[in-house]
Amino acid sequence: MTMWIPDIKAAQGPIYLAIADALEADIGTGALARGDRLPPQRELAYRLGVTLGTITRAYGEAERRRLVKGETGRGTYVAPEKQKVSPLIPREEEPEAVDLARNFAYPHLNPSLSDGLVRMSRTVGIDRLNGFVPSEGLRAHRETGVLVFKDYGLDADPARVAVTCGAQHGIQVTCQALFRAGDAIAVDRFTYPSIFSSLAGIGLKPVPLPALRRADGGFGAMDPQALARAAATHGVKGVFLMPNMQNPTTHTMSVEERQDLVQVARSHDIKIVEDDPYTPFLPETLPAFGALAPERTASIASISKVCSPGSRIGFVHVPASFGDSIRNKIGESTWMASPITAELIAGWVREGHLFKTLRLKRKANRVRFLNARDLLSPYFLQGDPDKVFGWLRLPDAVDPDALQAALGHQGVAVLSSRYFQVRDHAPAPYLRITFGSEPSEDRFRWALGKVRATIDQLADLPELNRPVG
Repeated sequence: MTMWIPDIKAAQGPIYLAIADALEADIGTGALARGDRLPPQRELAYRLGVTLGTITRAYGEAERRRLVKGETGRGTYVAPEKQKVSPLIPREEEPEAVDLARNFAYPHLNPSLSDGLVRMSRTVGIDRLNGFVPSEGLRAHRETGVLVFKDYGLDADPARVAVTCGAQHGIQVTCQALFRAGDAIAVDRFTYPSIFSSLAGIGLKPVPLPALRRADGGFGAMDPQALARAAATHGVKGVFLMPNMQNPTTHTMSVEERQDLVQVARSHDIKIVEDDPYTPFLPETLPAFGALAPERTASIASISKVCSPGSRIGFVHVPASFGDSIRNKIGESTWMASPITAELIAGWVREGHLFKTLRLKRKANRVRFLNARDLLSPYFLQGDPDKVFGWLRLPDAVDPDALQAALGHQGVAVLSSRYFQVRDHAPAPYLRITFGSEPSEDRFRWALGKVRATIDQLADLPELNRPVG
């Protein structure tokens, strides 16, 4: 094709935005096709009579809009398809749809922020939190992490705890500290939606592995034999696990399942990263991987789902040999987590608000789960009253993506299995249903009725084996 030259003669604002706008318009009209290579930046700058920096900003803006993709050494190309904004990402103006997609876990029951801030304002020496602290956090806040880790089945050492900006930041810095670019990391076939991009973003290669199947037909823990094979064939260096309330299948590993995976990890020198944001909701405390294999496990804890997503506070507990690396990675990424919000969380833990909030949320969740199980019957909902989401098995005839779209048109937001697996795999017949993002009981029950009715309708559609007209 001839070189693409944007028409910016009528541009009123910044030139770089005019170039990005022209690029978006030409993609929309078909003048530029998916996969077309754009002109080299220096050459386009010469043709348009602008600076190289202007073109660099224009291409950067186009990449931010997900219109193009830059490839080191090859140039810039029109993206294969314009990516939609993930339905998991909160927006400023929320739609009226009933949210059964995002797992916010009853934020309307969180403790009072205003009360917490008043309590903080009366704390002696509070002004010292308005300055720099060590990258790993103050000892008092790391000791709060020790208390949180107790709920995770781990007797943590405060010297090995670091404060992070939430669990996602904890995953990032932990993986950067434990692994090298190019390492292969085993993950569950269905797992936390952001883990694939998070690993790829720091140069790690996710290797999805199957789960064992339970007697009731549901999903169990990661298959330890599959992990052993992946170590032999893919050179897997690490494994990412959610031992309690695995997202999205809800499975909580038995002690035996944990021990089987530890045995494989030790045999093949695999490091373990365990992330368990929903663990505090469970009534029973099982030993964490950090307790079963402390020499090779990094544990991540967060209270975002329990009481305060806005605080962005999480905790990591790593083997002593990785302590300096974790501190460095936190410092390089954010310098430190906020000691101000860390103190807010510490106060809630000290005063018992964390546990009061958990009691309220557990009670509310039991009602929501039982409603969901009854209203979605006879379809199998993997989960139980202590799990804040469920994994719904669909009839084989029902396309989960078509179901998600159909429900979206009716004002109900859900997530198909596609969001929990690698992109090049066909979606499996499952849907994740969350219980706590919608505050209204009536709207929650109405939405479940829509889910059930729409599944029934899609399951009853006749198969068309020949064209009709």
